[in-house]
Amino acid sequence: MSNSDQSHMKQDCSNKRECLEMLQLILDGEATHEQKEEFLKHHLDECLPCYKNYHLEMKIKELLKSKCCGGQAPSDLVEQIKSKIGAA
Repeated sequence: MSNSDQSHMKQDCSNKRECLEMLQLILDGEATHEQKEEFLKHHLDECLPCYKNYHLEMKIKELLKSKCCGGQAPSDLVEQIKSKIGAA
C-alpha cells in the first residue's frame, strides 16, 4: 500500500484493545468467518495502526513458521517454544 493510499486511513485506533484481541483470534484461527471478514475487509481498510499491526504480526508468524517448521531448528527447541507460547 502506498503512502497516498494510506492518507485516507485513520491515524489512531479508538478500539485498540478490542482490535488487538480480534487480531489474536484471527492469527490463532479462532475467529469466526464473519469476524475475520469484518475486521480484514472493513476495519483494516480504514485504520492505519491496525493495518500495520496486522501485517507485522503476519510477517512475524510467517518468519517463525519458516524457522521452526522448516527443519532448521532442533526439535527440542521447537517444542520448548511451543510450550512457552501455549502457556502465555
